[in-house]
Amino acid sequence: MESPDDFERHMAQIIWDNRWKNPHALQVWVENYLDRPGAAVFALEHCVFADHFPRWFGSIVANCPHLKARQYMIDNMYVEEVEDPTITIGHYESLVDFAVALGHDRETVYRHKGAIYTRMAMAYWERASRAWPWLEAFAAVCGLEAARGPAVGKIGRVNKLRRATWVPLGLPDESLLHWSAGEEADFHEGGHGDMTLKILAQYADTEETQARVLEVIEETTQVRWYHFDCIGRDALKASGISLEAAGAA
Repeated sequence: MESPDDFERHMAQIIWDNRWKNPHALQVWVENYLDRPGAAVFALEHCVFADHFPRWFGSIVANCPHLKARQYMIDNMYVEEVEDPTITIGHYESLVDFAVALGHDRETVYRHKGAIYTRMAMAYWERASRAWPWLEAFAAVCGLEAARGPAVGKIGRVNKLRRATWVPLGLPDESLLHWSAGEEADFHEGGHGDMTLKILAQYADTEETQARVLEVIEETTQVRWYHFDCIGRDALKASGISLEAAGAA
């Protein structure tokens, strides 16, 4: 069995290998073709994800016997849904503001269920959060935040979506609050991206549980990579860029 520190590094390596080593189409679009039409595609799909994300914590909390882990998830949910100390509205509503600034009608954003690839990805995390043992479910859901944490960033280049990413679009400052809040919550030492791996390393305390967590970390990261790749392909199309020209065919 690996020590907690070694296990954290092992998880981080798997995340980097499956999320950042090979650029997905969204990364290609962000770095080379960023514009408002493509951003509108991304914003609409990402709003679906943001609407579901805190609910998965609720399902996992109900199955978790460990107070420290429950406290972390409840605090994460509180920041997402009730009060973030860095902004005045919730994470979901601030992301809807971003989508509206890109031209979407607010009610349309609320009603949007996601493209088929988004609905498929949501179904994966929904099932994980409700049906799997808490530690596996935690790895599947919180592993997504770990991809933006410092442990993964130490391995190699990562493409974090920051407030500065969207500034070139010339949107109102208030429509970018979601991205400022995300940076504050996830990117730094002790943030959500960092704590995910520490909690997993604490409670995956047998060879069997470590092996299963590594399996889930790889799988959930691959699902997210594919989800972002599909969004990126549609963003490229909206920006008038062929998949062949972008190297995403």
